[in-house]
Amino acid sequence: MPRHTVWVLPLSVVAFVMVFLLILAEGDVRYVLRVLTRQDSSITDVEWKQHTSVRAATAPRPWPRAAGDCPIRRSLPTQNAQSIVVIHDGMLVCEWYGNGGAPDRPAAAFSVSKTVISLLVARAVADGTIGGLDLPITRAVPELSARDARFSAIRLGDLIDMRSGIAFSDDISFPWVDRDYPSVYYATDLAGTVVRRPRIASPPGPFTYNDYAPNLVGLAYRRLTGTLLTRQPLQRLWDDLGAEHPAEWCVDDHGFPYHESGLVVTARDLARIGQLMLDGGQVAGRQVAPGAFLDRSLDPADREPVTTFAGIGVGYRNGWWILPRGDGGRDLAAMGAHGQIMVVSPSTRTVIVRMGDDYQTNIQIAATLQRLADRLASVTPG
Repeated sequence: MPRHTVWVLPLSVVAFVMVFLLILAEGDVRYVLRVLTRQDSSITDVEWKQHTSVRAATAPRPWPRAAGDCPIRRSLPTQNAQSIVVIHDGMLVCEWYGNGGAPDRPAAAFSVSKTVISLLVARAVADGTIGGLDLPITRAVPELSARDARFSAIRLGDLIDMRSGIAFSDDISFPWVDRDYPSVYYATDLAGTVVRRPRIASPPGPFTYNDYAPNLVGLAYRRLTGTLLTRQPLQRLWDDLGAEHPAEWCVDDHGFPYHESGLVVTARDLARIGQLMLDGGQVAGRQVAPGAFLDRSLDPADREPVTTFAGIGVGYRNGWWILPRGDGGRDLAAMGAHGQIMVVSPSTRTVIVRMGDDYQTNIQIAATLQRLADRLASVTPG
């Protein structure tokens, strides 16, 4: 065989594969290149993704600090972490930073973003900006029912609870570009993607963790109000919380937010979201999280496990994972890829945020934080 044909054949195969992938991706070259070059997500993706910014609160409220040494400092899970913040009884008990982390350095929260989106929607419902969670998604996105009439049965609350009946897979095997997970995470036109790609798997009801869902909620909000959840609504939340530091939200090439994963935030300010769940939704006597959001998140009804991680059955509602406790109680957790974990423990009055890169599975890290909260409560008067 002539030497030059050894090179021509591989190039022709590469060209064929690229054309094949472009056809699957409807000609979106930037999307194909992202999928091929980036592959799996990373905590460094915030360095290349575009983003919008949220300023610190007009009147920041620094965390009050507990007196004395932190009794659990030596037990903090610092491996691969960038930041760990422990709040007990509304006070900053201890914090740890390393591997480039710092008190004022925001980090990618990944799917913890879904919890914040749920809160923003609840605030919009409470102030009358949008209708309730029973609003059909097709009221705002009628193109869905034009594709499949079954979309008309899906309500905003179904999307927030991951019970929409929309199919979703996190598979990233060949041919990559036509898979659900990368089509959302690497989308160049995310709003268009979530109108065109989702498919109905069942009537609303069964749990399917789904990255289309929060983006459909965000698209509905934009259609209904003419603005984005991650702009004025997020800024108002940041002001109401008394956030100490700016935050960011990653957006696609058209400025549409990645609602499922885009939040970039400091651990200190993320902990404020958790503290709302322990303070009746209030900050300095002002209602920041609506009562309906608290009731929907904390109500013991419908808390049966919906899936199992490493042998631990967990529930999911209102953007929160429901973690079982050994005493029969429940804790809340917001969990994002690569070990972004916030555990909220009502029984121990504790919020723990851990951000960085992963070293165990998310459920293992969450269980570690639960044990730390129990230990802290056992050695702290109150």
